[in-house]
Formats: sequence, C-alpha cells, structure tokens
Amino acid sequence: MRRYLTSTRSRLTALAVVLLAIAVIIAGGALQIAFTLTETGESDSALASQAGLIAAALGTGPDGQPTLGPSGAGGETQTGVAVHAALVSPQGAVIRPAAPLVSDSDLEQMAARVRSLGQPTWVDVAGTNGALRRAYAEPLGRPASSASVLVVSRSLRELQAADERDLLMLILFSGLVVLGGGMLAYWLAGRILQPVSRIAELARTLSERDLHRRVDTPMPRDELGDLVETFNEMLDRLEDSFESLRRFTADASHELRAPLALMQTEIEVALGRARMEPRDYRRSLISLAAEVRHLTRIVDQLLILARADAGALHPVAEAMDVADFLHEAVARWLVRARERNLRLAVDAPDSGVIIADPDLIRRVVDNLLDNAIRHAPAGGRVSLRAVETGTGWEFQVDDNGPGIPADLRDHLFRPFVRGDSARSRSEGGAGLGLALSAAIATASGGSLSLINRDGPGACFSLVLPEKFDGSSGGAGFRPPPARAASSRIV
Repeated sequence: MRRYLTSTRSRLTALAVVLLAIAVIIAGGALQIAFTLTETGESDSALASQAGLIAAALGTGPDGQPTLGPSGAGGETQTGVAVHAALVSPQGAVIRPAAPLVSDSDLEQMAARVRSLGQPTWVDVAGTNGALRRAYAEPLGRPASSASVLVVSRSLRELQAADERDLLMLILFSGLVVLGGGMLAYWLAGRILQPVSRIAELARTLSERDLHRRVDTPMPRDELGDLVETFNEMLDRLEDSFESLRRFTADASHELRAPLALMQTEIEVALGRARMEPRDYRRSLISLAAEVRHLTRIVDQLLILARADAGALHPVAEAMDVADFLHEAVARWLVRARERNLRLAVDAPDSGVIIADPDLIRRVVDNLLDNAIRHAPAGGRVSLRAVETGTGWEFQVDDNGPGIPADLRDHLFRPFVRGDSARSRSEGGAGLGLALSAAIATASGGSLSLINRDGPGACFSLVLPEKFDGSSGGAGFRPPPARAASSRIV
C-alpha cells in the first residue's frame, strides 16, 4: 500500500509538472511574441522618425530632384542605432553613400513597390555584408509614381541579439518555475495523501483487538475529510459488530454450558454406581431428556437467528384469518394461564385476512404470550388484540406485570437479554425469544417494538403488512364470511 501511495504521489507530481510546463510554454511563447512585436514596432517608429529627419535635410539638384545632403549617410537614431540612407530617382538612379549596405537591385525593387502602392512601406532585406536589415521606404513628393524614393535601413543584429537574450532568460525563468512548481506539487501531494497514508497504515496494523483506534488527522470538509469520516464510521460499525459477536459468543457458551454440565454430572453419577434401581435410571433419563429438549430449543432458535442475520430466512406467504389465529393462540396458553391464576383476554376483529407465514408468526405470538404470562402477577390479566392499520395489522400483547426497566429497553431485543437476570432457567428461557421474534418480524416485512408507557405492565406491538410476497401460498384463497366481532376473557 505504501508503494502504491508513493506511486500515486509521483503520478500526481508528474501530472502537475506536465500541466505547469505546458502553461509556462504557452505563457512564455506569448510573452516572447509580445516582446518581439514591441521591439519591432519601436524599431520601425525610430526608423520612420529618422527618415523624416533625413528627408527634411535633403538638398535640391540642378534638375530640381532631391539630393542627399551632408547627412546622407543617415546618422543614428535617438537610441544610438546606425542608419543608412539612399535615394532612388524617378529615372532609377541610385544615390547613396560610398559604402553601400543595400544592393542597388533591392533599392530599385523597394522604390518600385512604393511607387505602385503610393505609400511608405517596411521591408526586411539582406545587406551586402550578409546581415539582415530593416528598411523603410517613402516617396518624396506627389504623385508617388513619379517621385524620388527615400530608403532608410538599419541592421537587425541588435534586435536579434535582444530577442535571443530575452529567449534565454525566458527559458531559464521557465525552468526555475517548473522546477519550483514540481517541488511544490510533490509537497502538496504528500500533504493531500497524508490522511490516505494514515488510513493505509492503520488498516495494515489493525486487528480485532484494535478496533477502538481511529484516524485522528484534522481534515477540512472536503472529499478527503469525508473519506476519513467514512473510514472512522466504518470502524465504529466494525467495533460494534465484533463487540456484539463477542457478547453473543460468551452468552451462547454460558447458556449451553449449564445444561451440558448437568448432563455430564448426571451421566457420571449413573456410571459411577455399580447397580441402580430402574426408577433411578428412569429419573436420570428424564433429567437428561429435559436438558436435551432445552439444548434443542436453544440450537433451533440460534439457527433461525443465524438465518435471519444472513438474509436466508424466507417466510412462506399464506392466507391467515386474523380472528381464528388469535383464538387459536389464546387456546394454546389456557392451561398455563390457569396454573398461574391469570385471565387471558382476546380482542379479535369481525373479519380480516393477512398474508404471512403462519408458523413463524405463531412463534412470535407464542413468545410474547409466554413472556407476558411469566411476568404477570397472580390474579393478573394478559390480553391479545389485533387492530387493522390500513396498510396491515398490528398485534398487541399486554400484561400488568412489573414492566421493563428503563435501562433494559434499548437492549431488549438483543440475544440472551433477560428482563430479570436473576431468575433461573426453570422460570425463564434463554433470553432468545424477543431477539428471535424481532428477527422474524423483520424478515416478514414488519417490526416488533415495545410500547413505552407510564405505570406497570408491558405492551409489545407486532406490526405486519397486509400482504407479504413470500415464496409460495396465498393463490386462490377466499376469505371467510364476515362475522360479529368477538371479545372474551378466559
């Protein structure tokens, strides 16, 4: 991972350097062109001004044509640049200094061009010494087609040297800018990727014992800040999951250890005695059978919870008559309620059908009734009712027992959580009933919750949709005819 981050940093730096180099080249080229155009414009202006001075100092010959005066050589511009001047008469005669710097043919061509255009012009020509020169030609008089032409030229060697000097400085400056920009980009890339590097280092050294660690690098609210926050939130979820798994494993081990220990003790006692009466064997077998049933019930509940957590619990969709379902559920618990001197009340609707898995929903309602009967006081009352919500049905199981402690309500639907941790296994279950019921409700498209209220007692609410798309069932079902609402107390 570190090699990958180093490679990413290098790629980001290279990309920044390439983009910066392209920008510097474009900006440098534009700047060089601007410098060249400015210097050329200033040179042309100086050359035209010098031509005006020379034209003002021209003399007149016997034939009335202008002649070069004492400053016929051209002199120098105000910036000290040497200027050469020459005259081309209408007849084509060239009047120039003794040392020609521009050939006669070039002078005649420039004169012909000026006469044809009728206005001054600038031309780059090759001097007699091989050096490039800038020439300015203008007509002396009107009409231009029959006037003498004054040609003033200067060497471009100084301008070329200045351009080369400017180009060299620009190249050196651009190189320094690109180098400095590359170093800055490398440093910034390291700063930007620092949280990613810390995340990689933390992920590399993280184990199930270090899930409390977090990336504590202060970050602004940008993409990298969101990445750090998301990574820390992921660690929070992992820590909660591992803690829940550890707690579940410890509780399951503790819950399974007690019946196994009892079974082992019973078997060792039976094997340790040389002879036993048949009734003693029967008593041992009855005790072992009770523990086996308890273990079977725990394992069955754990399997359903595991399937629900894995998303593999698929309820079967069948049509259920709500009123019949409520009466059947109460009938199964009549004997148990009478043993505890409790009254069972059922409030069934006049009619109603729900599409759900009868076996799973029956298990949920049985768990809730069992829980209510065990906690209701002698002479108390447990009620079961169903209310249509418009989008489904709500089943409520209510009792007037001591209720659920406030500090236990947030953990009530976790596995192995008991409302009374002090009660024995003979009086209560393994603490899987509510967790299993909540998992079944969720798998059936509904929910199971505790209705908080003041005063004694507890009321659990099972909300189910009217129709649930299961794997089978329900097709062709005809609901039973409507009947009067029933409410009875047993």
